[in-house]
Amino acid sequence: MITSGDAQDALLSVAQVERRTRLAGAYSHISGHLLLAGIAWVISYTAIGVLPVAYWSLVTVPAAAAAVIGNFLLSRRTAGIGDPAGRNGTAARTLWLTAACVAFIATTDLLFSPASLTSYLAFPALVMAFVYALIGGLGLMPRFLWIGAAIFAVTIAGLLLTPEAIAFWIAAGGGGGLVLGGLWLRKA
Repeated sequence: MITSGDAQDALLSVAQVERRTRLAGAYSHISGHLLLAGIAWVISYTAIGVLPVAYWSLVTVPAAAAAVIGNFLLSRRTAGIGDPAGRNGTAARTLWLTAACVAFIATTDLLFSPASLTSYLAFPALVMAFVYALIGGLGLMPRFLWIGAAIFAVTIAGLLLTPEAIAFWIAAGGGGGLVLGGLWLRKA
């Protein structure tokens, strides 16, 4: 005979398996986005580290545009399989989140006019570290907490140890961290 405690334990186990399965699916879906964003960061920040300021936008604007378009297309391809409305909704949310982050970073830079290029370069990495940590901390995707913490730690280390090389720190720690995070999530 099954007791009510046994039934509750079984239901709890089923709920835990269901949550882990959904989370693994979400991680698998988002891993491509992290890989794409990481590659864009590596390309952009490496170019910033080696090119004069006047040429930065020749690399960063196309890299950012490619990442936004790529993320939109990834969302349309992987979300809501068999459900066009689901794909469109997920793609629209991805585009909105990307636009919101870009608008926040751009308007904050405009509002506060960073006094140094180091601050200007580090700020987007710190904002994105916060976004990833927030998503992870809220329990939506717990592994994001570690990805955000790693990006934050590497950016701060770069600011403290060799601020003149901050672009390379962010390329390696931010971009590389997103690439490694994407690979880690793919295996979740």
